[in-house]
Amino acid sequence: MNTGKGRILVVDDEMINRVLLSTNLQESGYIVETAEDGQQALEMLRAQPFDVVLLDLIMPRVDGYQVLAQMKDDDALRRIPVIVISSSDEMESIVRCIEMGATDYLTKPFNPVLLHARLNASLASLHEERMAILRQQLAQVTAAQEEERQRIVRELHDGVGPALASLNIRLRTARKLLERDHHPVAEEVEELAELAQASIQDIRRLIHDLRPAALDEVGLRPALREYVSRYREEQSLEVALALPVLSPVEGPEGDERLPAPLETALFRIVQEALANVAKHAQAHRVDVALMWDEAHVILRLTDDGRGFDPQAPRPGTHLGLWSMRERVEQLGGRFEVESTLGTGTAVKAIIPLGTQE
Repeated sequence: MNTGKGRILVVDDEMINRVLLSTNLQESGYIVETAEDGQQALEMLRAQPFDVVLLDLIMPRVDGYQVLAQMKDDDALRRIPVIVISSSDEMESIVRCIEMGATDYLTKPFNPVLLHARLNASLASLHEERMAILRQQLAQVTAAQEEERQRIVRELHDGVGPALASLNIRLRTARKLLERDHHPVAEEVEELAELAQASIQDIRRLIHDLRPAALDEVGLRPALREYVSRYREEQSLEVALALPVLSPVEGPEGDERLPAPLETALFRIVQEALANVAKHAQAHRVDVALMWDEAHVILRLTDDGRGFDPQAPRPGTHLGLWSMRERVEQLGGRFEVESTLGTGTAVKAIIPLGTQE
C-alpha cells in the first residue's frame, strides 16, 4: 500500500489553484486533499491527520488568518506545519502569518521548485519533532518499566523469598522429626522441601534478571561479567566478553561508571541480544564487546549462528531487534544489524556520551 511522501491539505477558494497545486503534488508522490475555505479546512483537520497545510489567506466564511488562529489554539493542530500561499506580497501580511504560527510564506504564482523545497523542509522538521516526542515517551515508559522491575524485586526479595526460605527450613525440620519416628510421609516432606529450595533458586534467578544487584552497586562491567558467566552455564554456549578500558574516568571500586540510565539500557540490550541468540541463532559462540571513551559508547555482539535476511518479512521474530533499536535511538544513538544466512549475525550500538549527562 502506497502511503505517499506525506498527506497535504490544500486550502484555496479558487478551483484552478486547488487543481494546480494538487496535480503538482500528486505527481511528486504526495497524498492530497482539498478544501474550498477555512471552515471546511478546520473540519477536515479535526477529522483526519495531515502532515502539512498549504493555506490561502483571502477566502469566504473563514479566512486564512482565522484558520491560523484556531490551529494555534488547538493542541491537536498547532504542531502541523502551515505554508501560506497568497497573492499578497506585503511584508505586513508575511510577518503577521509567521507570528500567528505559519511555518513559511510563498507568493502566487508559486514556484514549484521552491514549493517542494519548503515542503521537504517542513516535513523533515515535523518528522524530527515527532521522533523527539516518541523518544521522550519511550524514555518515560522505560523509566516506568525499570521502577516496576525494582518494585517487583523488592517484593520478591523481602516477601516471597524469605517466606519460601522459612518454609524450606520448617519442612526439613519436620522431615527430621518424622524420620526419627520412622513415619512414612518423611520422604514426601523431603520432596516438598526440595521443591521449596528449587523455588528459592528460581526466585533468586528472577531477581537477578529483573535487576542485578551488581548493576546498582558496582556498575555495568561487573554486572555484565556476572550475567555472561551465568548465561554460559545455562545455555552451554561459548561467550567471549571483552571490556577494554578506554576512558580515564573511574568510579567506585576502581571501575568506570556511566550515567545510570545508560548503564541500564546497555545491560538490557545485552540481555535481549543474548536471549535472541539462545532462541533463534543456533550458535556455538558469541562475542560481546563493550568499550567507551569521552565521546561514545560502542557495544557489539556477534554470533556464529545460522543468520537471517534482515530485509525478509518474519512476523513476530524481530521484536527483540526492534526493542534494542528503540533503546539505542531513544538515547540518540545508532543501531546496526548485519546478517546473512549461514554466516551469523552482528549487532552494533553506537551511543554519544555527550547527550547522557
